[in-house]
Amino acid sequence: MTVAELLWLTSRTAALTAFFVIAAALITGQALRTFVLEGWVGRREAVAVHGFLAVCWAPLIVVHVLAGLLDPVSRLTPLDVVIPLRVPYGPLPIGLGTLGFDVLLMVGVTSYLRKQMGAATWRWLHRTSYLMFGLMFLHAVLSGTDLGRPVIAAAVWATFAFVVILTVARVAVGRVSVST
Repeated sequence: MTVAELLWLTSRTAALTAFFVIAAALITGQALRTFVLEGWVGRREAVAVHGFLAVCWAPLIVVHVLAGLLDPVSRLTPLDVVIPLRVPYGPLPIGLGTLGFDVLLMVGVTSYLRKQMGAATWRWLHRTSYLMFGLMFLHAVLSGTDLGRPVIAAAVWATFAFVVILTVARVAVGRVSVST
């Protein structure tokens, strides 16, 4: 196995794992405002899991980006990581990932600044995590070779569908409490 192949595999593994971790963070975040986990998990535990997952994505994304930067085949530069549509090949798929990364950074940083900003502003900024997830999904679908494998494609599409269904339910119904 060459260094380039190892970097490519590392990048793919980190990216797919980050996708599922970010999806789980979105799902647990939605669970805090809906009935999704009510009766199964207490609010305190859901907050703890959401916070934990929201931090777990960082090292995965760092590994994905670093492997891309170090991979001689990808020819990415540090500017390509933060400025979308700069790469000579696949500018749209890679640019969507870059935009998703930028939104992810904004959501992550503003989460730590929550107490310094108004609740409405923080809530609006935090909701852009849905946009970020959509951008990262499109990045994976348009540039990821792993989706050619049925098991991986099924897992990615099912996860995306689940997040979309929960999001539509949240927007359509709002907070719903399950009564027993």
